[in-house]
Amino acid sequence: MKILYFWKSILWLALICYGLFIPAGNLPSKPFINIPHFDKMVHFTLFFVFCLLLFMPIKKLKQKYFIWAPIISITLGAILEFGQRILTTSRASDFYDFLANTSGIFAAVFFFYLFVNNKKWEILF
Repeated sequence: MKILYFWKSILWLALICYGLFIPAGNLPSKPFINIPHFDKMVHFTLFFVFCLLLFMPIKKLKQKYFIWAPIISITLGAILEFGQRILTTSRASDFYDFLANTSGIFAAVFFFYLFVNNKKWEILF
């Protein structure tokens, strides 16, 4: 039942999938916050959190978590972006979205290394 280690990351991945595959008509036509490239910040944040949530389960499995968490995150980010092109008619994949995803993942690696790994609040992850 080691899959239960991943319950937080699986739940977060479900949220990511919902956000990426919701029909474009269901998205707000006017963003509630008028910030340029706000969607890129959303992509960054979604994958930042996803990668953070992968570190501890992989660490519990005694695997190389600083390698596997980013690889899994980047791979899923690429698959989901490409999937938007294939599986939806109202959404398109965007290289800059993938770049924002990847930037969030690398930021999560540095954040986890500097502020979480082997610290007393590591248990929260």
